Amino acid sequence: MTCIVSCETKKELKQAISEDRDLSIEDPSIMNPRCFSLSEIQEGEKVYVTNHPKRSWFAQISRLNGKLAIK
Repeated sequence: MTCIVSCETKKELKQAISEDRDLSIEDPSIMNPRCFSLSEIQEGEKVYVTNHPKRSWFAQISRLNGKLAIK
């Protein structure tokens, strides 16, 4: 499921990741809702995020070799 990240723009999200800031992420799933932060993303895990409520951009965040990456 697509999660909601606390950034207005994709550029702001990329900047936060490059500066190693710890943003909050919310998974609004009906079955298994959860809140977590960027630092909690595990090696090999992929998280799809968007801004809310506009959903004007989407990004994939993953952790590879210990570092966060964004697509």
